[in-house]
Amino acid sequence: MNKMITQEDRNILHSVGKKYLLNTAFNSPLIKSRLTFKEHIELCSVIDGLTYPEIIGIVFNEEVRSFEGKFRKFLKYGFAAIAGLAVSSSVVGVVAGPPLAMFILYTYRKLTDTCNRECMNKWPLSTQKKICRYECQIKAAAKVANQIRVEMSRCSGVSSPDACRKKLEKQYIVWSKRVQDLKIKLSKSKLGIEAQRRKENAKAMKDRMRTIQSSFQITKPELVSLIAENSHLRNSIDFKQHLKIYQISKGLTEDEEIVKPFKINPHKEKLVRYALYAGFTAIPIPLLSDAVNYLVKKNNVGCITSCLKQSSYSQKLCRYQCTYLSAQSAIKLLKKELPKCKDAKKPVKCKKKILSMLGDWSQRELEAKLKYKFQKSRENK
Repeated sequence: MNKMITQEDRNILHSVGKKYLLNTAFNSPLIKSRLTFKEHIELCSVIDGLTYPEIIGIVFNEEVRSFEGKFRKFLKYGFAAIAGLAVSSSVVGVVAGPPLAMFILYTYRKLTDTCNRECMNKWPLSTQKKICRYECQIKAAAKVANQIRVEMSRCSGVSSPDACRKKLEKQYIVWSKRVQDLKIKLSKSKLGIEAQRRKENAKAMKDRMRTIQSSFQITKPELVSLIAENSHLRNSIDFKQHLKIYQISKGLTEDEEIVKPFKINPHKEKLVRYALYAGFTAIPIPLLSDAVNYLVKKNNVGCITSCLKQSSYSQKLCRYQCTYLSAQSAIKLLKKELPKCKDAKKPVKCKKKILSMLGDWSQRELEAKLKYKFQKSRENK
């Protein structure tokens, strides 16, 4: 047994390597353009069944023995060295280093695995376990984000400092947003609404599938085939969304009997067909959401107009700041409205809606803030 790497490391590398390849398969425009929907599913199925040696061979183009002999050397180098591709071949061989996203994910998994196991053993109830795991993940994600931020300052010492910093900035945004998202999920778990929301969304999607099935008078296999082979869906939504719709349609139960054929109302048929090709849903905009969007749009237009009148800073930097400030204004409005939920007819539902919107705008604000700061830092050099 190679003493340079533990079985736990192998397990984590197998898991994150598989996730790395699946993320690539899910999000690659090239793969989506070259494969049919069913071929795309088959590719993901193949990746999901890859063994540890196969993962190492695909991701690192190395045999396991060769890779494991170098793995500990990889860990001596920070994210900046990997992002800048500064690890020399004389030190670790021909492989420059693991893909940055995968290496960061490995670090995160190392931080979370132990406390996740403790959560499973400590708490008897599923809600308590979930809250414990979210708290664990928040600490780990925050630590990873902080580590990435620290590594940015070391980019000046690598062979490609600009490429290094851009890669780390991108990852910093990803992990900062993950911290924010986990905090929102933790809050929702404490309110007991996250699981309920998932159930409601799943039920709503199944109901839409059944409506489409009955309105077009088609069988379940015909509906599944229609969804799998529909080129409009393939091109208009991402693979993950398409796959979810496909899986839900496969899980529908057939009606035990059809009482009698019926004539489809032309108006309803038109609406259902529109729903089918427009994404299966038409979501009304609540009054509050409408007000928030109006405020943001108004603030952003005014801000961008001011940008055009000034010449002290670049238009790009100014527009980034506009987006950041507009998102801030949305958050302020929502926070102001949140306490009013106690006087609503359905206070829990009111709070749930506003928290959901706050989560969305907090993510937008964080991303806008980071883009603004990174651009400002670049222009101040």
